[in-house]
This record gives sequence, structure tokens and C-alpha cells, in this order.
Amino acid sequence: MPKVSLPSGLHHPRVTFMDCDGIIFDANGVKVAAFEKALADEPAGPRAELIAHHKQTGGISRYEKLRRFYTEMVPSDEPESAIAGALERFSQASVAGYRSLEPRPEALRFAEAMGGTEAVYVVSGSDGEELRQVFAEHDLLGCFADVLGSPTKKVPHMRRVLEERGLAPGDALMIGDGRGDLEACHALGVPFIFLREMSEWTDADAHLTPGDAVAPDWATVLDWL
Repeated sequence: MPKVSLPSGLHHPRVTFMDCDGIIFDANGVKVAAFEKALADEPAGPRAELIAHHKQTGGISRYEKLRRFYTEMVPSDEPESAIAGALERFSQASVAGYRSLEPRPEALRFAEAMGGTEAVYVVSGSDGEELRQVFAEHDLLGCFADVLGSPTKKVPHMRRVLEERGLAPGDALMIGDGRGDLEACHALGVPFIFLREMSEWTDADAHLTPGDAVAPDWATVLDWL
């Protein structure tokens, strides 16, 4: 898909949703490493298959992916125990990985321009409690209205925010880099900007529609602002 200009009709959304990995933090590699750590004792083939699936389904939580692994791909006699252990290993690796990163300054400028604590919500497939810990360690909680994550999915989070604020989907905007972000926006009718710069979603062009905006990098988004 060629570069698409950001639509002028999105200049003043009343609420903005931002994904985290690949948007605020260049953390997609951290999550791949966390899956490697979580599944280190599992067969290499299924582990590689899950990681490949993960890269094409950004924005969908680790809970769903690890449950699929232990119930369908490598069925466990005690799936709940296996999932719990993998989740703990994943979380430890993920939090450690975030500590080595700094938030993208362009993302923080975007959040401030869109209303910051009054109107910008982080909505991520990452674990919500873990993500709030990461944002607190980076002194970022004061930059956003809220930081929302899994196990609650993106659609319920976004719908609740819209309902509580009395807004229609067209009053909002989301910027994300994964299929889960796009599908949540399409489900609700929220305008979407796909940020290609850090995305691992290689077949995005097959899923984006003419109504979706595409930005090759943060510089393009800030120029639009």
C-alpha cells in the first residue's frame, strides 16, 4: 500500500487511544524475547510458530496466545498450571526488558497535543497491572488519562471510555501498529491510524481499508498535527 495522507477530518478527536508496544515504546522485540523466555523448555517448532503468530496479531494479549499454546499447539495435562508458569516467566522478562527502554519522545508529544491526562488513554494488549508498573517506573502515569491493559480486551476498554464520556466512536481516534488495534477500531467504528515505523505486522496492507490512515513514521504524524 502506498503512503496514505492522514485525513484532515481527524484534527480534533475528543478522546484518543494509543497502543503501547510499537507506539509509545519500541518494545516489540522485548515481547518476542519474553515469549522465548516463557516457552524456553517447550519444543522449538511450536515455540517459533507461536512467536510468528504473535508478530502478526499485535494487540492481542499474552493470555490468549499462551492459552492457545498449551491447549491446542502443545496440549498440557495441566494447562492452567502450565499457563500460569509461562505467564510469570513472561512477566518477569517483559518488565526487565522495559527497564532498558525509554519512551519515544514523539509519542509523548503526540499525547500532550491530543489532550494528555484529559483525553488520552493507553489501551494495550499487555497486562494492565504490569503496564501501570512500567509507566510508573518511567514516570509516565501523569501523561495519560488512564493506562488500560489485559486481561480485559481492547474493545470493552474503549467502549467503556466512550460510554462514560458520552461520546460516539467518530469522536475518537486510535493510533496503533497491530492487527488487534485495527480490529478493535473496526468493531467499534473508531477512526484508526496505522503507524508502520516499529510494527512487526508484515501483512498489514492486506487488512487495512481505504478508511484507515497510514503513517510511515512518527515524524509524519507530528507533521500532521
